Amino acid sequence: MNRTPRIALLVAVPLVVWLVPMRLLGWGRDGHAIIAALAQAHLTQGAKQGVQTLLNDQSLASIASWADEVRPQRDETYDWHFVDIPKSASGFDDARDCYRPDDNHAGAQTDHHNCVVDRIEMFKHVLMNPSASDNDRVEALKFIVHFVGDVHQPFHAIGDAKGGNGIGISEFGSSQCGEHPCNLHAAWDTGLIAHTNLSQQEYVQHLEEFISQQHLTAGGQPEDWANESHKYAQAAWLNDGEQVDENYYKSQIKVVDTRLALAGLRLAALLNDAFSRPTAPVPAPRTAWSAIQRAARDAATATTTRRRDCLILSSPPRDKARTTDRSRRPQDTSQSALLVR
Repeated sequence: MNRTPRIALLVAVPLVVWLVPMRLLGWGRDGHAIIAALAQAHLTQGAKQGVQTLLNDQSLASIASWADEVRPQRDETYDWHFVDIPKSASGFDDARDCYRPDDNHAGAQTDHHNCVVDRIEMFKHVLMNPSASDNDRVEALKFIVHFVGDVHQPFHAIGDAKGGNGIGISEFGSSQCGEHPCNLHAAWDTGLIAHTNLSQQEYVQHLEEFISQQHLTAGGQPEDWANESHKYAQAAWLNDGEQVDENYYKSQIKVVDTRLALAGLRLAALLNDAFSRPTAPVPAPRTAWSAIQRAARDAATATTTRRRDCLILSSPPRDKARTTDRSRRPQDTSQSALLVR
């Protein structure tokens, strides 16, 4: 397929999106819509019905950037779009990476699940809870669709230089991307995708073929997905003043395709699971926030149990010691290189 700069926008862009700091818009609107459309094609009949009921016949692609659009009114959600794993670290650590008490966004001082990894699991619990209100479940679905995409963007899983936002680069010969200087994070959000010359529909078809050729399947948990992204970000890192050029594009576009494809497959698998086995009924929450708080407790318990069991299974039989671990941009000119994750 010919891959030169062009991308067709199939989803209308509300004005509020142009006002959102670019640190938030992981993959850009095109990337998120591509992932959501791919996921929708892989839903079971039960999941399709569940999505249809909650979204009133809207497609997943049409709501894939909702989490970015509500950012100006929902400051507490700012850090939920990414996880700042240090570049030098070997991988994700929940206690280090999901509690950000020095952050200046709403709720950060008390939010111990302030990262994309924890939020995916928490909102899945809300989505599966038949006693949660329809509004809570709709919101949970919208966050999940977006956050699964975000965690697969490599520079949403690395903390240095604000996820690459602080790395000024030249992108395909230009240091100016629209009205703003080019940066590494934004190149991964949308610059590389824009350089493919594929419309959203064409890209989804390309990814279906790519999945078949590469024998890709869904698997893993949000923590695993973040660790994968972190390793890709380490490998794709550039220093300030370096270039995203044709050589860089050719070396990284398969990574872009892999992350988009896996995000779509894993989003579908998560939704198929969520709509196939709802949790046992529990008392209905009095507020939307109480549902999220309860989900946080459930997710934390499930996460701790899973990690404990993994440690037990990996321990030598004779060792009975118990341990625990907590451990751009399409070529538009109005938003491309604002600070975003």
